[in-house]
Amino acid sequence: MKIRRTIALILTLTLLTASLASCGLSNKKLHGKPSSNVNTSAGLFHPEDRSTDYITSLCTVCSWKGDYEYDPPVAGSELNVYCGIHKTSEGNEPEITLYIFKDNNRYAWDPEDAIASGKGTIDHGTTDTIHFSMHLPSDMKTGQYIFVFTDKDDNVDCMYEQQIVATENESTSFISVDKPVIYMYPEEDTEAYVSLDLRGDLTCTYPQYNNDFGWHVEAHPDGRITDLTGGRDYNYLYWEGMGEVPDSFDRAICVRGEDTAAFLEEYLEAAGLNYGEIDDFITYWLPRMEGNAYNLISFPTEEYEQMAELNVSPAPDTMIRVYMVFTPLDEEVQIEEGHELLMPQGVVREGYTVVEWGGSEV
Repeated sequence: MKIRRTIALILTLTLLTASLASCGLSNKKLHGKPSSNVNTSAGLFHPEDRSTDYITSLCTVCSWKGDYEYDPPVAGSELNVYCGIHKTSEGNEPEITLYIFKDNNRYAWDPEDAIASGKGTIDHGTTDTIHFSMHLPSDMKTGQYIFVFTDKDDNVDCMYEQQIVATENESTSFISVDKPVIYMYPEEDTEAYVSLDLRGDLTCTYPQYNNDFGWHVEAHPDGRITDLTGGRDYNYLYWEGMGEVPDSFDRAICVRGEDTAAFLEEYLEAAGLNYGEIDDFITYWLPRMEGNAYNLISFPTEEYEQMAELNVSPAPDTMIRVYMVFTPLDEEVQIEEGHELLMPQGVVREGYTVVEWGGSEV
């Protein structure tokens, strides 16, 4: 009697499992151990019990909608994810799938719960990369999502936490604007207000920037700037922010890393900076540039002035703003005729002068 009941139970469970599978309710799971500490600052998180280890780094995550790039990715756009991968041979590439989930607290995921998914395409080169492309649903809510990378046997290779936003106005392609500093040289002690209209967000200022009026200072002929709010003297006003950095390199020059200091000395002097300002500029940027094989350099100052309008009251007689963008290169590139960087022509400092320099690596 017990044997018959056991056989009946086994048959019932077998038929139930088959029935659920035929209805699309399979028990297929991705195998891996997620973690509550997955975050972007830590980069890729590798599950402790993974059985694969293909992806080495996450290079870029962005999305496109029409002609516009969005970072962080925006719902309803085309998502592109690029990852570094261990060197492979053609014909022996691993099959990697990217799943996007909203829940990262479980120990296994059902692929049918994925918000989006796509298989990777491997590009062979000096270093191999894998590219995932997929369309994000238009009804996604703003929040943190978990990217889960799996092999062909549904084993989790690694995971990554990524913000996705619901609307375009929550997303930007902002880049860090690094260390713009403002020098002031009046002909006599001058009380002044200095403020910025930035298409972006200020992330750091020194002395403290007041959102209502900016900096309230007294500028002195020797270059000292007294912050009238705190009472201390400064050599310059400092700010950093995130903005819509111009990066077209429409006018550019390609310079060997080892020749960067000499080039900057020549360009900045022609732009009207004095030796002290040139020293400040070069000692800040050179450590990020001279070790590169090459640097592609541009000075899109007009576009920068539209992004970050500098207001000084009373207005100076001379205002000089120098803004550099550069990108490191492994190899030299040839600049097309008509797009070479032009050297500044005879900038002269007359009367009450305000000088600012800054830059971005793009």
